[in-house]
Amino acid sequence: MRAAISVPLDIDKGMDFARIARVMASSPMAEERGLIAEQSGLSPRVVSIVKSPVAAGQANGDTWGSELSQYDIVTSAFLDSLRNSGLFFRLLDGGMLRVPLRSKLTALTAGANAYVVGEGSAKKISRLSLETESIDPFRAASIVVVSDELLKLGVLSDPLISHELRGATVVAVDEKFVAILAAAANTAASSGSTVQAVQQDLRVALAELDLGQQSRLYFATHPDTIKSLATMTVDGGFAFSDINPVSGGTLLKTPLIPSDAIASGEFYAIDASGIAGNSDAVTIERFKHATVQMDDSPDSPATTSTTLIPLFQRNLVGIVASCWAGAKAVRANSVFKLTGVDWGSGNSP
Repeated sequence: MRAAISVPLDIDKGMDFARIARVMASSPMAEERGLIAEQSGLSPRVVSIVKSPVAAGQANGDTWGSELSQYDIVTSAFLDSLRNSGLFFRLLDGGMLRVPLRSKLTALTAGANAYVVGEGSAKKISRLSLETESIDPFRAASIVVVSDELLKLGVLSDPLISHELRGATVVAVDEKFVAILAAAANTAASSGSTVQAVQQDLRVALAELDLGQQSRLYFATHPDTIKSLATMTVDGGFAFSDINPVSGGTLLKTPLIPSDAIASGEFYAIDASGIAGNSDAVTIERFKHATVQMDDSPDSPATTSTTLIPLFQRNLVGIVASCWAGAKAVRANSVFKLTGVDWGSGNSP
C-alpha cells in the first residue's frame, strides 16, 4: 500500500536540486518520475520539472524547456547554496567581478595622463591602452553513485544526496579554478617554518599584490597548512589565534579559505577584485548502464589493472552533475603563490 508523504517546508532552497536528482535517478520515464515526486509530497515546481518531456538535464537556459520547467530557478538556488563552500564560490560571492560567460571584456592597461602646461608650452598628448579579455567557460562534472536501496528511501535520502552533490561540485570547480589562479600567479618560495618565517612570507605576498581601496583580499591554502598554522605557538600561546583549524577563520584579519584543490605546500594570496568570472547552468544526467572506477584518482586511460564496476549489475545508479563556470585574472598582480610551505613543522617561533 502506498501513501503520500508530506514534506515540511525547509529553508534550504538548494535542496530541490537534490530532490530532482534523486527522482530522475529513480526512473528514466517522465510519467513514472512525476508519480514518484507526487507520492513523495514534493513541491509542484519539482513535480513539474521531473515529469516534463524535456529532461531536466536539458532545461539549462539554452532551450525553451527552461522557462516551462522552472529548472533555472532550482539551479540558481543550488549554486547560491554553494557560496560559503569552496574557493571559487566564496570568491565569486565575495568580491570577484561577475561577468557573463563567453563574453569579451575590454580592460584598461594604461590610462590617460594629465599634465600642467606652462604658458607658451606645447600641450602633451596621451593615449589609452586597451586589452580584450575573453571569459571562456569550463565544464566541471562530478558523479555520485547511489544504490537502488538508497533511492527507495525517498525524501529520507535527499540530505545525503544533496551533501554529496554539493561537495563533488565544489571540488570539481575548484580544481579548475586553482589551475587558472596558478597560471596567473607570481611565485616565490617560502622562507621557512617558524613564526617569523610566516610573517616574512606574508610580507612578501602582500608586497607582490597591487592592493587598493577596492581590493578584496583572501588567503587560500591546503587544509593541512591551516591545521599547522592554527597550532603554531609563540611565548607560550597560539601565534595565530584567529585561525580555525577546520573552516580557516582569518589570518591578518583576512579570510583564510581551506581548499582540497590546492596542493600541499602551496599558499595563495588573492585579490578577488582582479578576477572576473561567473557560474552558469548545472545539468543532471542519469546513468544506469555504465561502468565506473570507484577511485578518487581514476586511471585515464584505463589499464588492464583498472577495476571497473558495472552499475546495472550492482543495482547502482550514477548521478552526474555538470556545472559550467569560468574565471580569469583580468588585472596583473592579483594572484600570488608561495611554494614549499612547511609552516609549523618545527613548532618553534
